[in-house]
Amino acid sequence: MAQDPYDPCHCGSGKKFKWCCQPIFVHINRAWEQEASGQHETAMRLMDEVVREHDGNPEAWGQKARLLYLQGKTEDADIALQKAFDLNPNYPAGLVLRATFRYQENEIPGALLLARRAAEAFDPDAREALADVYSLVFQCELQMNRPVAARAALRMAARFAPEVEELKKTFDDLFNTEGRFPLAARREYAFRKPASGPGAEAKRAAWDRALRVADTPRLNDLVRLFEPLTKEDTSDAAAWFNLGLSHAWLGDNRAAIEALTRFVDLETDEMAAGDAAALMEVLRCGKGQEEDGDYREYVFVFPFRDPKPIVSLVEEWERGRRLIVMESPQEGMFLAMLMELSSSGIITVGAPPSDVGRLAGSVLIYNGLFQFTTSLKEPFERTRDEVRQTLALGLTDIKERHLPMQFSSVTDEALLHPIKRGLDIAQLLVENIQKHYEETWINKPRRSLNGNTPLDAAAHPILRKHLRGVLQFVQDCAQGSMVAAYDFDRLRRKLGLLDGATQQVSLSNEPNRPAGSPDQHTELDFAAMSVAEIATLNAISLSDAQLERAFQAALKLDAEELAENFARTAIARPIEAEQTDRYTWYSYLIRFSLKEGDKDAALDYVNEGEKIDCEHNQGRRRDDYELRRAQVHAKRGEVEQSADVFQRLIERVPNNFRYRGTAAESMLSLRQGALALRFAEAGIAAAVQANDRDSVQYLQELAAAAIKQLA
Repeated sequence: MAQDPYDPCHCGSGKKFKWCCQPIFVHINRAWEQEASGQHETAMRLMDEVVREHDGNPEAWGQKARLLYLQGKTEDADIALQKAFDLNPNYPAGLVLRATFRYQENEIPGALLLARRAAEAFDPDAREALADVYSLVFQCELQMNRPVAARAALRMAARFAPEVEELKKTFDDLFNTEGRFPLAARREYAFRKPASGPGAEAKRAAWDRALRVADTPRLNDLVRLFEPLTKEDTSDAAAWFNLGLSHAWLGDNRAAIEALTRFVDLETDEMAAGDAAALMEVLRCGKGQEEDGDYREYVFVFPFRDPKPIVSLVEEWERGRRLIVMESPQEGMFLAMLMELSSSGIITVGAPPSDVGRLAGSVLIYNGLFQFTTSLKEPFERTRDEVRQTLALGLTDIKERHLPMQFSSVTDEALLHPIKRGLDIAQLLVENIQKHYEETWINKPRRSLNGNTPLDAAAHPILRKHLRGVLQFVQDCAQGSMVAAYDFDRLRRKLGLLDGATQQVSLSNEPNRPAGSPDQHTELDFAAMSVAEIATLNAISLSDAQLERAFQAALKLDAEELAENFARTAIARPIEAEQTDRYTWYSYLIRFSLKEGDKDAALDYVNEGEKIDCEHNQGRRRDDYELRRAQVHAKRGEVEQSADVFQRLIERVPNNFRYRGTAAESMLSLRQGALALRFAEAGIAAAVQANDRDSVQYLQELAAAAIKQLA
């Protein structure tokens, strides 16, 4: 443990070693020499002598704590280290030593807190010690899934120990262009410059100070510099970004997200705001943010003594081809991916209905412990309930917890997996991914969008900036996976985030082209269009097939007025022999009219649609139109007419229990409890006779509601 007399002292005081702890290190070095030669008792005796002679020096107690810990006496080591802290609560070497103790005990949050305190306490010239401290911070932040803070710490470690090649290699492996993190997690972020205008010179001085301290060990100084600037001018977007970035480097993800949210809201450059929003998505995946973000891992575990039920369960999964067994990293460990094979997503037993499956999660069985992990909430709940029921486990036997999600799992919900070996599902996979993002993902509320769906956020001037980052983050996480084959610009276009797309579509329009004739829309992908693009289409110029696709695209985007326009255009066209069924169009126009409060128009559409169906479609949709008629009368408050239509419909199709239930529900909505009870009770009798238990239960619930209404 030889040290140059003029180097900073190992204790972290900031003094040179010659004028700090050098006098006590003669005996300390002798103690360590004895320890290295296996003379443990002699080493401890020498260290005790040092402590007795220098009991007022924290470093003496710190060295004893280090020796005790090395000898496996962890409790005694903590007691000795506390003696040092009693003398100096901010004893730098002691802070990093205790952080190391906690890290070895896998108490990562506590280790990180102590290590960051040590980074603040060490003198800036203690470069070797600071390199060790930031290496420990890096390891902790990495385990807490906070790569932005981990990157900043590793960069600091490499700066303080440029001769250590391993640090440079680790940095390149994780954060270069081929690194395993998404771009927003590994990119080099820089402070934004202050905006020009009043007070710019004063801000520039603060910015210059920040740049000078950016590479010092005291990263908290950055927060202390930028926080006042955001208070002085709450509309200073650049200051909010810099404050958010400073918090992110410190691993304070919650504070970073708050500051970056202010930046995104204020920033007028959508692309720059989108980059910050993508960074926020990375931060939301960190430890401690599980309840605030849209991504998390769901885990349940339970210990077992008798392996037989577990083996039976695994064998049942294997027979059903629901397991893809993985290579185990350790002997005696079982590791596999569990699939869901039914098209509905409900776990099935036995032979699969297809040769592909959706990922449910991963199964780990080792050393008397069963663990299931997934990033998908619904499969988690289904698997948990299946395991609990199959193994007859009690409610308290299974322990559940949430963990930060791995970035590679962000796109799991869009994937299919081949069950049959050698199966080529490339095209099916791409189609499934496209369907997932353009129909499901686009309509799913997200916490990062304040509970709005991506489709709704795209129409909001501020939320669309956040949406850019949310989408970019997903695309970045898809790199290296099968989802990378999907063209995310299709989704951007659908959301109106792709510049120039709208103009391209509008130029291809020819309003005067006759309906049904060939035109430039033939090659257009209606399913990929945004609302703005669909709005540029001239419905009259579209062929019947194109009109149908445009109508469906508008429905999926909740563009109700556009869909209504397409539907009215469709019913105005002459009836072709191959398209005699127009119920889809009329049904939508009926619902749209009711929603708009135009009940007369709704009834007119019922009459017109049913008349055309009888004349051109052999009345195949008569029952559907009559159901609509009864519902429209109910919406108009016409109790007698509605009840009469329902009764005629039920008499014509007595075993359609949906009609009976709808009749009871409509009467309940009109506060006609007696009529509702009549429809429900008659339905119950018919359902019992048909042995339809589900319908019996459904109608019994309606009967109970009717009785309650009559009370």
